[in-house]
Amino acid sequence: MSLILATLPVLLLVAAGYSLRASGIIPQPQWAGIDTLSFRLLIPAMLVRAIALADLSEVAAGPFVPALLIVLALMAAAAFAVRAVWPGLSDPSFTTLFQVGTRWNAFIALSAAAQFAGAEALTWLAVAMAVSIVLINLANIAVLGIWGTPPEGAPRGAKAMLRVVIGNPLVQASVVGLAINLSGLPLPEFLSITLDLAGRAALSVGLLCVGAGLMPGRLFSASAPMWVGLLLRPVLAPSLFLAIGWSVGLSSEAMLAGALMFMVPAAANGYIVARQMGGDAELYAAILTWQTLLCLPLLPLLAALVL
Repeated sequence: MSLILATLPVLLLVAAGYSLRASGIIPQPQWAGIDTLSFRLLIPAMLVRAIALADLSEVAAGPFVPALLIVLALMAAAAFAVRAVWPGLSDPSFTTLFQVGTRWNAFIALSAAAQFAGAEALTWLAVAMAVSIVLINLANIAVLGIWGTPPEGAPRGAKAMLRVVIGNPLVQASVVGLAINLSGLPLPEFLSITLDLAGRAALSVGLLCVGAGLMPGRLFSASAPMWVGLLLRPVLAPSLFLAIGWSVGLSSEAMLAGALMFMVPAAANGYIVARQMGGDAELYAAILTWQTLLCLPLLPLLAALVL
């Protein structure tokens, strides 16, 4: 029961975000600014602090990072396997399946980790973000660059892909956090407190943005590719990680962090990338809405399983 109660703050903040948008108390156009604040300042601040203070030597020597990378590779392979056995699947729909299988929503994962396991699970998640964000963005942009159908005049090629990756605030924050950590220099206390305050805001504001992005009307746009996307996540991806994690003896906090990475919905920014680079943006939105609603009640079950 305590795990279910621990999920309630997450659910209530998501519901509050949806209510604020649906009622017009915060009009739809203003949510773009709130989302940008989370993406470009609050989450990067939390990420810099968590990575800068993490004991990376312990993480690097263990099986956590290899387990993450193996599951990411398997999810990418699963998307290509679907394309190979499904001749009628369009290229834009394939890029969306690739995205929803590999991208993940840090807002929900971080909030759930904080509720269920506290600082240690947050540290493991910060490491997961540092390891995966650059790879995921490079892979998805490459897939969209090859199989997407972008609007006329949209930038393409390796330079355009590299600009998108380098300009990602989460990539930049990961690099800064790693640089501080590897330098061996202590993080000044005033800066640590500042980043901590911003990071705490990131969790709540991010969940409000998740709720504001929910579109119940998309729940009824069912299609075969949509069901495949839901099979990839939240079913196949966390199951693979749990199987690998148990086989290599990961700690319960590391298991929770990794499983959360693969259970939570795909990242909302994937919708924007799909729209800009010629993916199936409407399919992405439909899968994302279903993934969000399905994963939230599964979170306490996951925590009960691994903790």
